Amino acid sequence: MEQRLVSIIIPTFNRRLVVERAIQSVLGQTYPHWELHIIDDGSTDGTWTNLLSKLPGWKGKLTSFGRNQKTIQVHQTEHRGVSGARNFGISKAEGEWIAFLDSDDEWYPNKLNKQIEFHKNHPEYLFSQTKEIWNKKGNLLEPKGKYQKISGDFLKESLDICMVTCSSFLAHKETLKSIGLFRTELRICEDYDLWNRILLKGHSIGLLEENLMVRYGGHDDQLSSQYQAQERFRLYSLLLTKEEFQENGNWNGLPEESKTLVEKAIQSRWEIILQGRIKRRKDTDWLSKLRENFQSEGPGPQSKKELFVLLDDSLF
Repeated sequence: MEQRLVSIIIPTFNRRLVVERAIQSVLGQTYPHWELHIIDDGSTDGTWTNLLSKLPGWKGKLTSFGRNQKTIQVHQTEHRGVSGARNFGISKAEGEWIAFLDSDDEWYPNKLNKQIEFHKNHPEYLFSQTKEIWNKKGNLLEPKGKYQKISGDFLKESLDICMVTCSSFLAHKETLKSIGLFRTELRICEDYDLWNRILLKGHSIGLLEENLMVRYGGHDDQLSSQYQAQERFRLYSLLLTKEEFQENGNWNGLPEESKTLVEKAIQSRWEIILQGRIKRRKDTDWLSKLRENFQSEGPGPQSKKELFVLLDDSLF
């Protein structure tokens, strides 16, 4: 029986020693119809040479039956960050569905098979994720409290913290493209930004109530540990998303509850950032002025450009 083609995208940057673990977890998938795109995002640690040397061996392990095929492609790009690498992979994808896998994570063998089956049984969902196990320096944990995965329309929770794990996410390609891809200017929180846009567009995100992947954390090269005042990235995302919805005439069409939740999330981020700067005795005048500009009516394109100061590391 012919299955739906799934395009799997693994972006990697200077992770020569761990990316093979992710790749091997794709090769071990029981689902019979996929294509794998590995994007080397301008690595300088020999990742590209290593990928090329191992590619024939990986291809040799693939088996295909009838119209169900398994293929692997490797791509090398200039360094543009994880968002640019993922977007490049999406541009190359031929599948109806897209799955992302970070180069330091791994899937259980039946991950794709169960996720595609979920969508067959629940066609109302065009996006889904699975539960997961965390591996923090060898300690295996299940997410607790507010970090537990939930299903459906969870905008309130998503505006607070990142509620979807990219490596567990499966998306209907054309619907994803209609919403917009990852923002390349966001070096972190690019996933938080996308999940909120999906939910604000009225889509629910389904959940498979089963641990089907391992998420590794606690290592030194994690992007989230490399930037000060991380809430500024979330604030940038929220302000820009609101402006885009207003420009496109979609803001007024949102439920009042959704608009209130977004406004509260924006004000909360302003306060966190301002209070943090006051505590560290840093200048807040320019930030307060920026806040005033965006609280006034109709900021417009010029004010949108002002948002880039939130991404300027030298100011934080």
